Amino acid sequence: MIPPPEEPEQGQPAEEPEQGQPAEESDEEPPAEETEEEPPAEESEEEPPAEESEEEPPAEESEPKRLPPTQPARMKPEEDEEELPRMTLLEHLDELRRRILRTLIVVVVTFFGCFAFAEEIYTLLAKPIAPHVDQLAFDGVADPFIVYVKVALLASVFVTAPYLVAQLWGFVSPGLYRREKRYAIPFIFFGSFFFLGGGAFGYFVALPFAVEFLVNMGLNANWDADIRIERYLSFAVNVLLGLAVMFQLPIIIFMLSQLGVVTPQFLMRHFRWAVLIIIILSAAITPTPDVVNMTIVAGPTLLLYLLGVGASALVQRRRKRREEEVEEEWAE
Repeated sequence: MIPPPEEPEQGQPAEEPEQGQPAEESDEEPPAEETEEEPPAEESEEEPPAEESEEEPPAEESEPKRLPPTQPARMKPEEDEEELPRMTLLEHLDELRRRILRTLIVVVVTFFGCFAFAEEIYTLLAKPIAPHVDQLAFDGVADPFIVYVKVALLASVFVTAPYLVAQLWGFVSPGLYRREKRYAIPFIFFGSFFFLGGGAFGYFVALPFAVEFLVNMGLNANWDADIRIERYLSFAVNVLLGLAVMFQLPIIIFMLSQLGVVTPQFLMRHFRWAVLIIIILSAAITPTPDVVNMTIVAGPTLLLYLLGVGASALVQRRRKRREEEVEEEWAE
């Protein structure tokens, strides 16, 4: 008889299965395979975010292509607007203060130079009244000194006229576009020209006519002429400086047209009011009731007003031409 197989005792390891018994080995293999498949599962979970990160840059690159079609047509005007500096009210006041201080320094320095020739300058200013009065009088001890100071100050203003106009341009130019700042040299030249031209017109034309009319009115009434030096000088200064400022009318109209404040249509539509204002100012500069002297002052001023209207029309034409060029560039 074959003896039965002995059972293993407790604490002894079981015998290894013989060949031909794969049942037990197949039971242990699946857990090993499951542990090997876990890392690929983790890699597969991480792959989708990597694919999404690769697709993001093309989406960002495609965003700049969605620009509105109206931006390229306005590139130049927008660039000019961006270049305009922004200044607060205090900064404007500080800039104005510095400009005025520089102007005063230059005028004062020029004043001392003109004061050395005050007597010669006074002789020139007294020529319009010299044929009608033998000698001017003064009734104050300090009158001769005051007269020389006024004469030197008046001369220094006309001598420094180009610098004054340049300072005015320097104060206004920060509010202009880059294409408008190229008018600096023409503005300074014509501003100085009209200022000096107004003073010359007052000295050679308006002042002699006004003095002759006013003095002869008293002499024809058999009155003795006892004209004070200071009063005559004040009258002459009002005429010369008043006309010098009034002759700036074309420059003022041109600048207002550049800023878009006035147009030639607006100026011609209010031409009657302009004539009335010019006549009132002419009467204030030369206080004579006759039509001749008022016409002498008002006539050239009206011509300058019409010259300013022409300058405004030129500005409007150039603005329309520039707008048409921008539209053509956009159409292309």
